[in-house]
Amino acid sequence: MFTAIFQDHFRYLALCVFAALVLGGAAWWLARRLGNPYGVAWAGLVGAVAGVLGVTFMGAGPAEGTCVVNHDFGQPFQTVQGLWNLAMMVPLGLFAALAVRRPLPVLVGVITLPLAIEFTQATVNGLGRVCDSADAEMNILGGLLGVAAGALILSLRHRPLDWRARSTPSLITAAVILVLGAGVARPAVSFTHVDGTGLSAASTDQREAVQRAVEEAFGDRYELAHVQDQPCVGAPCTNVIFILLSRDRKHPQVYGHGTLSWPDGKHLNVLLQDGDRPTVMGYPVPGAKAPTDEESAFRIAESYMHERYPWAKHAVTHKTHPVGARAELGWVTSWQWLDGDVLMPRMLDVEVSRTGTVSQVDVTLGPTDLDLEKPKLNAAQAEKAVREAMAARSRARGHDAPAGFQVKAVTLKAHERQGKWRAEWLVNVSLGAEGQPSDPAGTSASDMWRVDAVTGQTYDGVDTAVETG
Repeated sequence: MFTAIFQDHFRYLALCVFAALVLGGAAWWLARRLGNPYGVAWAGLVGAVAGVLGVTFMGAGPAEGTCVVNHDFGQPFQTVQGLWNLAMMVPLGLFAALAVRRPLPVLVGVITLPLAIEFTQATVNGLGRVCDSADAEMNILGGLLGVAAGALILSLRHRPLDWRARSTPSLITAAVILVLGAGVARPAVSFTHVDGTGLSAASTDQREAVQRAVEEAFGDRYELAHVQDQPCVGAPCTNVIFILLSRDRKHPQVYGHGTLSWPDGKHLNVLLQDGDRPTVMGYPVPGAKAPTDEESAFRIAESYMHERYPWAKHAVTHKTHPVGARAELGWVTSWQWLDGDVLMPRMLDVEVSRTGTVSQVDVTLGPTDLDLEKPKLNAAQAEKAVREAMAARSRARGHDAPAGFQVKAVTLKAHERQGKWRAEWLVNVSLGAEGQPSDPAGTSASDMWRVDAVTGQTYDGVDTAVETG
């Protein structure tokens, strides 16, 4: 667990310990000079604060300007990160109670510090990490447990805390911090509200799986930063979301991001550059020059493929197409396997930027040959099935049939359900040209529905079966 938490930053950790000892020793010396009898407690408090700040900002990078507000208060107790956030604040609360011996100022401190840390992570470049209410929740709870332990120790020594001391200044300070914090945080940070089905800290196994997938795709060029999981809605799966940072410390503000399907780990998508402006995040291919057309872009993508995913050279087909009307974002090459007209699960997409670097990679593992039942529905029948399913869902909810949507069958693709592979139509459902709002049935402005090409069973954009009867 220790290695998973610190991700081998042991030199940094040793420096934090050294700084905590030095600052704690300085606090003890100053307390003795001022005649304060609680020098040891002050040394512990200062050392604990230094340790918390050092560990909290370890591996910090660009600030994302957002905070996740987790409404599932029990979720952090189920993760290693959550329990660590609780444990590391217990000594701080304990030494604060023993050093200050006035409970209200101590309570204001142990509540304010975690909130200030999360705000800093969301807004200050170079100190940015994931801003999450769950982290603040566990930090505060750990601090309160430490204060309670300190109060118990003093009570056993017949030196109880004085609840009246400094009560008025503490309450005024708390009120001022609350008002100022709310006034500053609301315009400076955007809040994303989630529950237990939303973002949460990734497990050790998930982080290790992401690390292996990233190293397979890019070697050791990038540093893995934040890793979180997001369970699929209504399905027993998880998308592990992660951030990649450049090892070039001159550009701390740039990063890439990606997802890895879990628990199968069969689908990896990494976006290194988002836009037509080149950054240090682009993955360089040895010998590559800026491409000028589809052919030169394909050669770069092919070199990357041979370097990182040589299995794709056995693909049945490959296609290269521009990204943007004039290839403003570069070109994408797709390696695919086909069984008749049915697209097989395994595929590789490599996007090459205008500068000749790899800007995005999409990898899907799976079989390249399957014994599938022959499809019975054509594209038009699949589109009709989706329209009927949308209408049936609307009727079941007491609404009129949805209007203003375009329904287009895209391709046939093999999909595994309950251990069995089926040929399914991918059907894109999007708003029509008139731009009408989403229908009451809940279809979003752009969804990919699926239709079983044998049975006609329809699945909506979140892969939930839709009944038409």
